[in-house]
Amino acid sequence: MVYYIIMDNQTSEDLWDENILGEESFGKFYTGNGYKAFTGMIDKDPDVLSHVLIVDERKHFYSITEFLDAIKDWKIILDN
Repeated sequence: MVYYIIMDNQTSEDLWDENILGEESFGKFYTGNGYKAFTGMIDKDPDVLSHVLIVDERKHFYSITEFLDAIKDWKIILDN
């Protein structure tokens, strides 16, 4: 399953490669460029997180808490 990050003024039609948070496969979460943006927001501008939406490839939306709960047991593989 692929997960994307978008801002609340965007729609699920705005999904593209730079928005990819990552992809889950067999209990591993392979991060994408969107993950770097997400962690940057957490570290540098947490107020903007109230405008973040997370959506999967099936266009199911998640709150940040729901997303973090989903990935908490997966091994995170950082894309360097």
